[in-house]
Amino acid sequence: MVSPLYISLCAIFICHFFTSKAAELPFDTHYTPLWGGDHVSVIDQRTQVQIKIDPKSGGGFRSKQAYGSGFFQMSVKIPSNAKGIATTFYLTSTPDNINMRESNSNHDELDFEFILNEKGRYVLNTNVFAQDSGNREQQFNLWFDPSSQFHNYQILWNQHQIVFYIDRTPIRVFKNERAIGARYPSTPMYVHASLWNGSQWLGPVNWRSGPFYANYRGFAIDGCDYSNSNPNKCNSLRYSWNAQNNWQLDPHQQMVYQATKNKYIIYDYCKSDRSSNFPECRVPS
Repeated sequence: MVSPLYISLCAIFICHFFTSKAAELPFDTHYTPLWGGDHVSVIDQRTQVQIKIDPKSGGGFRSKQAYGSGFFQMSVKIPSNAKGIATTFYLTSTPDNINMRESNSNHDELDFEFILNEKGRYVLNTNVFAQDSGNREQQFNLWFDPSSQFHNYQILWNQHQIVFYIDRTPIRVFKNERAIGARYPSTPMYVHASLWNGSQWLGPVNWRSGPFYANYRGFAIDGCDYSNSNPNKCNSLRYSWNAQNNWQLDPHQQMVYQATKNKYIIYDYCKSDRSSNFPECRVPS
C-alpha cells in the first residue's frame, strides 16, 4: 500500500532530476557475475538477473568497470519473508568484496541493504564508508512492500554530495564536509548487488520457506569510467551529475527529503552515542 505522503511527494519530485536511460541494456554490457555460480541466473533476454539463496550459497554480481562519480541505479525486487537474509545494492572500492560485512579493511562504500526485522517488516539500512569501517548508518521504515514488485534505488555521487533515493525520492544526503575534518568517499568504486546469509547478525533463516530469490533489472550506468592516467576527469562539470545544480538539493527536493526523513527514519548515527566520532554530525542536516 503506497502512502498518500509518497504520492504527493512524487507528484512534486518526479521527472525533476535526471533524465534516465530508459533502454533495457543487457546485463553483460556493464556487469558480470561475481560469486554464487549457478545461483546467479541471467534471464528475460539478459535484461534481468535472479539470485537464489539456499543453505549452500547465495550470489552476487558487480560492474566490470570502476567509476569515479555518477548516478547509479538498480530496480530490485526483494525476496518475500526472508528473515536472516540480506539483499543489497551498493558501491564499493573493493572489487571482489563478496560479503561487505566480512571486509575489515578501510575502503569507500555506499550501501543499500534490506533486512527483515522482528515484526516481519522490511527495513532499509544505508551506510557510508570513507576509507574506514563505516558505522555511518541510517535506517528507514519503508512506505511500501519491497518484495511485492520492483522499486528503483539510486545513488548520486559527486565531489559535493551523496544522495540516496528510492523511486527518485531523496531519503539520505551525505555532504562533503572535509573542511571541518570529516571523511568523504573519493576512491573509484564498483557497483555491486548480492543476496547473502546474514544469520550471524540478523537471526536464523527459516530454510523450510526457501529457497529465496531476489530479482534485479535496469543495468544502464550513468557514471564516469575511472582511469589511473586521468584521475581528475571524473570531477569534470561536463558530466550532468557534477553540474552545479547537483551540488545540493533544490528547494523542492529539500522539502521532499525532509518530509520523507522525518516520517520514516528510525535510526541515525548522528543521534547515537557515537556521533562525536563523526565531524559531519555537527552540521545541521
